[in-house]
Amino acid sequence: MQAALPFITLNVVMLALWTGTSAFNGDVPRAQAQEVIYLVVFVAFGTYFARAASGAEPGALLLLRWAAVAASITLVIAFAASMLGNGVNQVGVLQRTIAAADPELLQKELFRSSFTGYGYDSETVRGNIRHEVFGAVLLAMYVAAWAEGLAPGGPGWGRFIRRAGLVACTGLLLLSMSRAVLIAAAVWPLISVMRSVRTFSVTRRQMAVVYGALAGIGLLVVSGIGRVIWIRFTQDTTSYESRGGLYEQAFQGIRQSFWTGGFETAGESSHNFVVDAWLRGGVLVAVAAAAILLLLFVDWAALLVRLPAEPLWMVPVAAAFALPIDRMLTAGGGLIPPVSWVTLALVAGAFTYRRTLVGGQVPVHEGAARAAVPR
Repeated sequence: MQAALPFITLNVVMLALWTGTSAFNGDVPRAQAQEVIYLVVFVAFGTYFARAASGAEPGALLLLRWAAVAASITLVIAFAASMLGNGVNQVGVLQRTIAAADPELLQKELFRSSFTGYGYDSETVRGNIRHEVFGAVLLAMYVAAWAEGLAPGGPGWGRFIRRAGLVACTGLLLLSMSRAVLIAAAVWPLISVMRSVRTFSVTRRQMAVVYGALAGIGLLVVSGIGRVIWIRFTQDTTSYESRGGLYEQAFQGIRQSFWTGGFETAGESSHNFVVDAWLRGGVLVAVAAAAILLLLFVDWAALLVRLPAEPLWMVPVAAAFALPIDRMLTAGGGLIPPVSWVTLALVAGAFTYRRTLVGGQVPVHEGAARAAVPR
């Protein structure tokens, strides 16, 4: 996990500063303890992904290729069971949503009802839990595409089912109405197209994806779901308008306690990683948070610049940067969400493995493959 050392170091610095200001303000560092756990999880997953790529975990890549299939099936079964138990008529909700072209109907009547019973009662459940649920679906797509690129399977039913899993996940993301997740997902095909243009290479698979996307857009338009999604992004501006008020409140709090923070952001979040860090721990914690965000931007930009020279399996890794960065600028509470921690672990693991290739080390599975090739 050498590639992640700067990120880990900056997080440790931020947590140390935040713990210090919390002690000054007389607060118990519960949130810091939780972030330490997430940091440990990040290291564990990142190490696993790096070992899986190198072949040190036999069979791991073959298993990870099925991540999107597993995510789509699991989510559909969970939603179906919850809807059945909570008496939700999903077809009726979808029909009313399309007829009224109102994305709020889908959020309130489908997602809030569906999440009831999964650790939340009807009084406290919130539809925006879907951001993390569908963020996990997008993460599964990143993992599946990355693993498939490193250990591609031959033609057959297995590959067909795995691709169908990616398509199913894409459909679930569209139904999520989560703007943050959809924007992050849209970065992936954009990066792929830009790489193809810069390398003057368009594969049959990419052309098939383009035609499939056009067919999917046509289906969305015909079904009416496309209109609902369009309204969600262009006319459903309640969330956009509320952000201005949240930032105004946040900056008022910062002026009151510029150096030491001490504000609880759980219910009064600006939905911004750096600004909320300032509210919680003061200006020094905010500087550390800004350094973390800047580091991710710089690493992402550097990867995008050199992407034409990178192997194809680095494309989903480059796309994976979009989800945690997006959520760090939009997630309530102003902390890195759990799904984003695991997504960053995928990036760190892939970077660590890529460095071993540049350093001339032969991964275990590649060495075995070379030994098996007749000379």
